Amino acid sequence: MDQKQQERLAAMEAITPQEMRRKIFDMAWPATVEAVLQMMIGMVTSALIGQIGTIAIGASGLGRRLTQLVWAIFAAVGTGSTVMVARSIGADNQKAANRYADQAMLLTLVIIVSLTGFLFAFPEWLIKTMYGASGELLENATVYLRITALGVPFMSIMQVSGALMRGAGNTKVPMTVATTINIVNVVLSYPLIFGKFGLPALGLVGAAWALVFSQMIGAILALYILYFRQTSLSLRFKGLRFYWPEAKQILTIGIPAATENLMMNFGGILLTSLVASFGSVELAAHQQGITAESLSYMPSMGFSIAATAFVGMSLGAGSVKLAERYIKELVKWDLLLTAFTASFLIFTPKMVFSLLSNDPEVINLGAKYLVLMGICQIPQQITGVLNGALRGAGDTRATLINSSIGYWGVRLPLSFLLARTFDLGIMGVWYAMTLDLFVRFGLSFYRYKISAVWKKKAFDIIV
Repeated sequence: MDQKQQERLAAMEAITPQEMRRKIFDMAWPATVEAVLQMMIGMVTSALIGQIGTIAIGASGLGRRLTQLVWAIFAAVGTGSTVMVARSIGADNQKAANRYADQAMLLTLVIIVSLTGFLFAFPEWLIKTMYGASGELLENATVYLRITALGVPFMSIMQVSGALMRGAGNTKVPMTVATTINIVNVVLSYPLIFGKFGLPALGLVGAAWALVFSQMIGAILALYILYFRQTSLSLRFKGLRFYWPEAKQILTIGIPAATENLMMNFGGILLTSLVASFGSVELAAHQQGITAESLSYMPSMGFSIAATAFVGMSLGAGSVKLAERYIKELVKWDLLLTAFTASFLIFTPKMVFSLLSNDPEVINLGAKYLVLMGICQIPQQITGVLNGALRGAGDTRATLINSSIGYWGVRLPLSFLLARTFDLGIMGVWYAMTLDLFVRFGLSFYRYKISAVWKKKAFDIIV
């Protein structure tokens, strides 16, 4: 480390607690708003579809599960590029940051082609094979998935563009994109679903097309900002080509993250199949419950994103001590905010659930889910921040192992055991989910604080 780098590092480490807090919230609040807006797309769609009927809710939920499975693959690019861009910015190497941005977008375009075609060509087979759906539910879910598959390329471009900007410490651009697609989605969904303003009433099909159009607008906006506007990163389409060392580094960090997401999504499909076997009311309560619960953990997602960026930048600059200071501050504020948001799930579950459904049976059952999830929000959200920190350090294998143990070692087997063997039905599934979240908290805390392997490998990554 030369004298200039030492002086820069000393200046970074001299940051006051007040300044650190300001930087954290400057990055976390747009990321939180973005996460809320992204989730609101699902919530608005779910609320509108909920007025159509229970079958429509279940069909859209099954379709979303499969598109989320595809998006999970892009974590290999998104997570890897966030970490490497953050490291490059922390090391004050703008050229390296731009180079990683180029490689991330190229990798995204390569993956898009095959995955979108597969989803569009075989929607019925996928839904039938993975969920065992049949009849009207299968028919509706197939139509919904075939249309929303067309939005996967646009959503993938938005995801990776957002990951790049967050790695550079810019969370306001992704927030702007999320705001735009939310507005477009709301403006289009209502008339296309219910046939207002002279448009035909397309129902579930209308909801799907509104989502695709909003995602297309978002992707165009994200690329425009990265390419034409002066930001902390820039794409260079002219002369763009693969550089294997950078692409390999992105994938080395990102593949465990993608595997983690895929593992959890496949597990989610198995769990949803179990839930669907209980009936349409249970499926609707489960699907809508997940959407409602997301309101509580959105603030934590902002802190998790900030943890990845700040840890990456701190280690890129050469300081483990600075990374630890950021994590401590992030956990403190995450704890306070989660305690507040979780209180709504615990004390007003029916009110929260009624925002998404008008079926009394679904509301009464779903309220039980929200209370259970409210109880485990604090350990769940602290886990999110610690995992964000581990990813920022490049320790994505640890988060993969922890999630695998929790989901496949606890949640899935215990769900089938409690639901089937002990005849607890849907409540057995929700009890297993609760235990899983506490187990993962213990594993993440151990990896970060006790074994602290990430510190020993902090400088193995070279930009």
